[in-house]
Amino acid sequence: MLLERLKALSKYDEIITGSSAEIKIVREIKKILEEKSDEIRTTPIRVLNWEQKDLLFECESKIIDALALPYSLSIDIEANIINNFQECNERSFIKIKIENLYEINKLYIKAVESKCAGIIFSLDNEKRKFVIKYGDLINYKPSYPPPIPAIYVRENDFINVKGKCRLLLKTDINPFATGYIIEGIKNSKDENKVIHITAHHDHWFKGERDNLLAVALMPELYSNLYETHLITFTAEESGSVYFSTFSWSHGSREFLRNYNKDIHNIIMNINLDNISEEDIIIKALPGLSAFSKKYFSNIVTTPEIYSDGYSYVKRGIPSITIESLGNTHYHGEYDIIDKGDNKALINANIIINSINRMINENIEYKLEEMQEQLKEDMKSLPVKLKSYLVNTIDLLEKNSIEMYRNILSFYGGVLSLDKPYAKVELFHKIRGLDEAKNSKDTVCIEDLGCIRKLRNDEIYSRYYSYYINELKEIIVTEYIDKLYLLLKKLL
Repeated sequence: MLLERLKALSKYDEIITGSSAEIKIVREIKKILEEKSDEIRTTPIRVLNWEQKDLLFECESKIIDALALPYSLSIDIEANIINNFQECNERSFIKIKIENLYEINKLYIKAVESKCAGIIFSLDNEKRKFVIKYGDLINYKPSYPPPIPAIYVRENDFINVKGKCRLLLKTDINPFATGYIIEGIKNSKDENKVIHITAHHDHWFKGERDNLLAVALMPELYSNLYETHLITFTAEESGSVYFSTFSWSHGSREFLRNYNKDIHNIIMNINLDNISEEDIIIKALPGLSAFSKKYFSNIVTTPEIYSDGYSYVKRGIPSITIESLGNTHYHGEYDIIDKGDNKALINANIIINSINRMINENIEYKLEEMQEQLKEDMKSLPVKLKSYLVNTIDLLEKNSIEMYRNILSFYGGVLSLDKPYAKVELFHKIRGLDEAKNSKDTVCIEDLGCIRKLRNDEIYSRYYSYYINELKEIIVTEYIDKLYLLLKKLL
C-alpha cells in the first residue's frame, strides 16, 4: 500500500513550486489524506516559480546534455572554457568538479566575484539540481537575482566541456506564482493540544526519497490524544520570493507567519524529510532528546536548518526532524525507489510505528536538557549575558514552558564558507562573530549578514578585531534586551 501510494505521487514527475504540475499532485495528496482525515484545508501562498524552458549547450560543435541550476536567468552567450578563477573574464566559463552539492554556494559566489561569464558543475553521472544564490547567505531579505548562469553536466560528459562553448538558455521566472499547502486534520477530544506532522511535496526530478515517501506514509499516522495535523508544504526546495538566499523552507515559514490559531497549542512538530535506505537519524531539540530516545536510537540534539522543522523552531515550537543519514541520489534524477529497495520502505514503516507510539502517549518536555545546554553555552558567552541566563535557567528549573519555548527563538544558523553546511547554535550571532574573528574565510550569520576579513596584516587585523568586538557589544545588548523583557514578563 505504501509503495502504491508513493508511485501515485511520483507519476507527476518533477514538482517545482508554483508550477501547473503542483496542482496535479495537490489533488492526489488531498485524495490520499481525505481517507483518514476529518477535515482538509488548502492554503495558497505566494511563491517564486522558476522553470527551465529550453537549453542548448554546445562545445566545439558537440552538443552536451546539460541542465540549468535554479534560478539561472535566460542568456545566449559564447565563451571559452577555463579551469581556474584567475583566468576568469566576461567571455569565459569556469568548469568545476565538486564533491558535494553544498559546495555550489561558495563556488558560485567566487565565480561572480571573479567576473566569470558562467559556471559549469559536475559531481557524478547523475543529473542533479541545487538552487544558486548571490549575496549574503542564509538571509531572509530580498537578494540579487543570480547574475551569471550555472549549469550541471554528468561526469561522463564533463571531459567534452572544453574549448569554445555556446550556451543558449531560456528560463521563466514568475515571482507572483501560487503554491499550495495541504493540511489533513484528525480531530481529538482536546483541540487545545495539537501536533503538526510535516513533510514537503515539491521536489526535483522524481523525488521519491526527497520527499514523496514521507508524504506517502502520512495517512498511516494517528493519535488518540492529540489533534493531529498532517501537513505537506510547498516551497521547501525553492520558491522563496525576492531571490532570498535562505532559499528553502519558504512554505513552512509563510504558513506559520500567517497561522491564525493559538500557536502555543502546538505541542510538537514532527518533520519528515529525505527518508532513504540509510540509517534513521533524529535531530531533536534539547527538551525532546530523552523523549525521542524512547523510540529511536540515533539522536542528535541540534536542529536541522535545511528542512521545514527549522521554521517551527524559530517560532518557539518544539520540533524534531526524522530523516536518513544520507541519500545517494540527493536532488538527483535517480531518486526512485524500486520494488526491490526494501530498506527504504522498511525505514518508512519503522518511522510509522515509532511515531504512532510517540503521539499516543503524554508528551512532556525535559526542561533540564535545555538547562544543561545553557549551562554549557554560558562557559563561552560574554559576562554581561551570563546573569540573565542564570535567571533563565532558574525559570526552566521551575518548569516554565513559556521560557523554554521562547529560548528556542534564540537558535540561528552560522555558515563559514570553508565548510559545506551551516550549523545551528543558541546565541548564534555571538558564535558567528567569534568564528569570523579568527576565520580566513567569509562567515555568514543568519539575521546579520556575511563577514570577511579583507586583509591579513597586523595593523588591519588589530582594527578588524575592534570592529568585531564593537559589533559583538551591539549583539549582546540585543540579546540582553530580549531576555530582560522575557524575564520581566515571567518572573
